[in-house]
Amino acid sequence: MFKVFHVDKDTYITDKVIRSVRSSGSNFGIAGSLNLFKLYGATSSGTLPNIELSRLLVHFDLTQLKSLVTAGKIDFTNGSFWAHLQLHDVYGGQANPDNFTVTVAPLSKSFDEGHGKDVVYCSDYDVANFLTASSGIPWLLSGCNQSGSVGSSCDYFTGSVATSQFFVTGEEDLDVDITAAMVALLTGSIPDSGFRIALTPAAETNKQTYFVKRFGSRHAYNETKHPRLVVGFDDSIRDSSQGMTLDSNETLFLFSYDHGAPANLSVTGSNCIALKMRLAVSGGFFETAFTGSQHYSGINPVVGVYSASVYLSSSNPVIAAALQSSGSVLKFTPIWGSLNGAGTFLTGSQVTVSRPLRGSTSLSPRRFVVTVTGLNVQHSADESPTIRVNVFDHTSPLVTVTRTPVNSPGTLQGLATDAFYRIRDVDNDTAIIPFDSSRGSTRLSSDSDGMFFSLDMSNLVIDRSYLIDIMLLVGGAPQYYFAASPVFKVVAAQ
Repeated sequence: MFKVFHVDKDTYITDKVIRSVRSSGSNFGIAGSLNLFKLYGATSSGTLPNIELSRLLVHFDLTQLKSLVTAGKIDFTNGSFWAHLQLHDVYGGQANPDNFTVTVAPLSKSFDEGHGKDVVYCSDYDVANFLTASSGIPWLLSGCNQSGSVGSSCDYFTGSVATSQFFVTGEEDLDVDITAAMVALLTGSIPDSGFRIALTPAAETNKQTYFVKRFGSRHAYNETKHPRLVVGFDDSIRDSSQGMTLDSNETLFLFSYDHGAPANLSVTGSNCIALKMRLAVSGGFFETAFTGSQHYSGINPVVGVYSASVYLSSSNPVIAAALQSSGSVLKFTPIWGSLNGAGTFLTGSQVTVSRPLRGSTSLSPRRFVVTVTGLNVQHSADESPTIRVNVFDHTSPLVTVTRTPVNSPGTLQGLATDAFYRIRDVDNDTAIIPFDSSRGSTRLSSDSDGMFFSLDMSNLVIDRSYLIDIMLLVGGAPQYYFAASPVFKVVAAQ
């Protein structure tokens, strides 16, 4: 799961000196940019040089994220969960600082966005501003500058929930990992008040000027430059039914439907279903049984989806004898039923089970043909279609490759062990949803029909066109298949 959450308020606060007066009450709530800067000596108070600076405030609408957590579709305690805060540079050829660090920390109190937009004379007075967070509620220390540990009285939290990014040229986007802060927020350890983005205390107090780093605000004309909170979680389903290997831990899935909609069987929960793997042998059948459960995504069971872990050993006497007579491939029939054996839910299609690939020469990775289906010319922003990814070996086009070794008569096929998708903007080639092979938020799922994923169109900016790229891990190395899909456009929800 890759999910984008949009900013619902942002602004910046400053004590910039305008005509010898500190503009501490100025507000920039509907300005098109979030301006981060520090001025040293641009103005003075008598003979003393002034320090003038700004700090950014952003807040995201987390209603849907909290609902996904409550529904058990995201488990933020799982190691695959991550969250990034992203601001996009809107450098326009003006002067900008370089070699500086930006800190990002959760706010302890909410702020008002305000209606100001005068970024030149700072003449729009509203809240939030340098003195006040929201109507009638001042910062504990002017400029939202009282730091503290989680649980203390402060303007913003430091410690493990805070993070930072170093800017080399000053033209980079801000992209910081705020997973620790989001976990603290979702557990209730810190409030959902947004984030403070500022220069480091050392930079704010030294005798150097940093002017000016500009990020796009939520009011920027170009929506692709708006702030984003991006959350990832590996909720992929990886079914082994298109090809299993002996002496390996495999997983088989059962998908249950009622009138086309996912529906539970008469059994639910953990250890509720039996899976028999049946092999035809001379004189009858060989069967071995495994216990399965409802499949879990996050912390809750998924309606209508069951799975069982399967391990078939080549040292089993019956399997070993069958291999000796048949070669390297066996055909097992999966039979899903009740634990007491009284009823059968499904007798599936035969599953190919092969020996592990071994040989005196290394496996030469192959290039494949990758196609994507399930897309229309345009999709509404409230759609989440299931996208099918079909991978073929061009030397044997009838063979579909999933995550397991694929064998065809007389040849040794390439090995595709994993697969990921990326969504790319057609106009500017920007990866709106990048490949995530480290934590698996863009990992493809698989079932008996092949590989697939659900594409949440609300992650994408409307009135823009996109392509899907696919990455396969083949022989341990990535292979990229660009423009595997036709071009599609996202339009506003009706």
